[in-house]
Amino acid sequence: GITERKKKTVWTNLALFADDQLRQRVAFALSQIFTVSPGFLAYSSLSEQHMYYYDIFVKNAFATYRDVLKRVAFSSNMGRQLSHSGSTSVRTGMDASGVMRFPDENYAREVMQLETIGLELMEMDGTVILDRMGLP
Repeated sequence: GITERKKKTVWTNLALFADDQLRQRVAFALSQIFTVSPGFLAYSSLSEQHMYYYDIFVKNAFATYRDVLKRVAFSSNMGRQLSHSGSTSVRTGMDASGVMRFPDENYAREVMQLETIGLELMEMDGTVILDRMGLP
């Protein structure tokens, strides 16, 4: 509706005309790396919740990658999308009903694969290290 159009106009104006263009562009780039799906989380990309998530990148555009990753990791949006929010187990053990519970490692795996080291070992120049058979 009209509120969503107003929010989109504000974001567009900031992204295109703010005095801190480098910050705005870095924030947008970070938002493309640390993606969350508003549709998957059942809210609009123009909701306050999503705007708060995007503000992580604006506020930390020039912070270290580690700092940005930490803020994203502790955000409720990423917690819901990658299931570490509400994870009831810190270590392997039995719950009250006698069922063996294991830590939810989905978020850790996603961070490792998508936002840090990736799936393959690499040389310093970015080329993939291959084994004797030519496979990663």
